[in-house]
Amino acid sequence: MPAARRVALLALSLIAFVLVPVTPVRAAVSATEAETMVLGWINGARTERGLVPLVRWSAVAAVAGLRASTMAQTNTLSHSVAGNLSGQLSDERVQWYGYGEAIGYTTATWTRDAAWNLFEMWKGSPSHWTLLMSDRMNYAGVGLAYRSSNGRTFGSVVVTESVDRTGARSWFTASSRSGDDVRWTWSGEDRRLQTRTAGFRDFDVQYRVDGGWWRTLRNDSTSTTLTLRDRTRGHAYSVRIRAMDRRGNVGAWTNASRIWVP
Repeated sequence: MPAARRVALLALSLIAFVLVPVTPVRAAVSATEAETMVLGWINGARTERGLVPLVRWSAVAAVAGLRASTMAQTNTLSHSVAGNLSGQLSDERVQWYGYGEAIGYTTATWTRDAAWNLFEMWKGSPSHWTLLMSDRMNYAGVGLAYRSSNGRTFGSVVVTESVDRTGARSWFTASSRSGDDVRWTWSGEDRRLQTRTAGFRDFDVQYRVDGGWWRTLRNDSTSTTLTLRDRTRGHAYSVRIRAMDRRGNVGAWTNASRIWVP
């Protein structure tokens, strides 16, 4: 059976667990913050095992949130009641080679304690933990939803193996001035995924004087240094960079690196 098919079947065969609440130990946080915490705990465990952290994908998180909300509204812990997962991923235009889901509910105090209980539940379940510690999945989204009528928090973690869609990173390593000459150096990398990392390609470089418009000096350049000579004194000269991977995923512009020429 193809690997992607096996993963899809696993998603529909995971065991649903209910956890007994524990005494609250921390103040409540927002649902979004609690979801971030869950993914952080999962990634911490992955790192301890030599795995690469899962990258949050907002579209996958939207699916997980929808599924958690549906379970909370119906007061039913069920993969099938939550809806057709592959169809929901398609609706969000999530490309995948494989996917899976861990679900659960707890009556621990909303929000952080509930989030922690769900994480501990999944950690204690071999089928859930195998999925969350997968050496094939690379993207994830977490959804939590609270049902106030009975104090239940429903959770969904959706994971996918998908093509690299994460922009490359870039950062300045040095900036300096010698007289009226200014110089910058930088570096970059493609963010490593558990699987299907595209690999680093090149940089775009922009430049401006004082608070003027940004001008593109270089496109698709592999150079990591820029020297501008004989600058007019009494002005500030700024450079910013961004990186791109081999699939064309563009990272964010860095903050401007500014050099004053007195």
